[in-house]
Amino acid sequence: MRTVPLNLAVAAGVLLAGAVAGRSQTLQISTLAGRPVPGSSDGAGHTARFTHPCGVTADAAGNVFVTDTGNHTIRKITPDRFVSTISGSSGNAGSADGTGTNAQFHAPQGIAVDGAGNLYVADTANATIRKITPAGVVTTLAGVAGNVNSFDGNGSAARFNRPQAVAVNTAGNVLVADTMNHTLRVITPAGAVSTLAGLAGYSGSADGTNNKARFNRPAGIVRDGANNLFVTDFLNHTIRRITPDGTVSTIAGLAGVWGHADGTNRAARFFQPHGIATDSAGNLVVVDSGNQTLRRISASGTNWVVTTVAGFPGRAGNMDGSGSATQFYFPAGAALDGSGRLYVADIGNNSIRTDRLVPPTLQFLKSANQLVLSWPAAAGGYVLEAASTISTSAVWIPLTNGVAVTAEGFVLTNTLAAAKAFYRLREQ
Repeated sequence: MRTVPLNLAVAAGVLLAGAVAGRSQTLQISTLAGRPVPGSSDGAGHTARFTHPCGVTADAAGNVFVTDTGNHTIRKITPDRFVSTISGSSGNAGSADGTGTNAQFHAPQGIAVDGAGNLYVADTANATIRKITPAGVVTTLAGVAGNVNSFDGNGSAARFNRPQAVAVNTAGNVLVADTMNHTLRVITPAGAVSTLAGLAGYSGSADGTNNKARFNRPAGIVRDGANNLFVTDFLNHTIRRITPDGTVSTIAGLAGVWGHADGTNRAARFFQPHGIATDSAGNLVVVDSGNQTLRRISASGTNWVVTTVAGFPGRAGNMDGSGSATQFYFPAGAALDGSGRLYVADIGNNSIRTDRLVPPTLQFLKSANQLVLSWPAAAGGYVLEAASTISTSAVWIPLTNGVAVTAEGFVLTNTLAAAKAFYRLREQ
């Protein structure tokens, strides 16, 4: 176990404790950043605010990028949990290209990152696909803002209809879930747009190749190592696979039949699945939004086995925890980073959730002659300790008396005269 003391001379501190836990069938979920209260402020961990974040992706350096849909912005979360706004202007919907906060988006949803660090955004209400370079320069890759249709073509000659998700393949092509067109589109690095599967304007659930297949509002898309695509077919309540040649098959769920059941292939049930991610072993994680759960889909020979790994079907809320003790509130996007850590955009909770170990943050406030210490409910397994020095001979004293339990966590109030110089949270 590792602990980091907090010096009262420092404005704020993050205390690290514990070690990364091994993966199990169920996931241990904690809140990476944000709180249920909506907002747009940047800051560390729980001090940051989001408004209905929908999409999430992670780069090779461990940074997490979020489409903050209600704020019309793109946010970045560093590995140490600091949140900043990298593109767009909070509360100002628009379609302007530009650099940083001079650019504008309109309810962006899907987001993906390529190997060079470029971000691609499904700018949903603008019906366009945007590109953000590592330097923060935003351009429109394809489509025209406010012009809805289904045309294939180059760049601004192409049209989309409320696209909700994007992915990038090994050739640098951007794959788009063109939701209200009920199609899957491909954009080459040069901006040429074509339709890979589905037929614009025609919803359905038929498997088949290219325009013989049908979808019903595809909402999430991810690519595996073999360039197969996996799609959450939102209103069909199914998970579909598209091979590189455009052949579509249903791997889990039964079209038109919603519910919540673990099982194999069509015996499994989903309810409005949204985000989807895949790990290096080919396992899928599906955000089963209508059920308030996370599902895992694993290949077993030619079969696909579905299990529930976090959340309890039909129970919405905001609770960190393990397996069915976790609560989400209409979660949407999902991503896995290079280390296999999961990130989920939890729309209704205005937060980003994760299965990585999130060290609890100890916060303090000086009020008149009092020192107020607080820490989140997720740190229920930790004890607050104080010492007058951080030398090797320091004596750390547990502070358990006078700790108040609130809906959001724990609070201890001391007079400044009685306060120690250093504080830490230690795992019990």
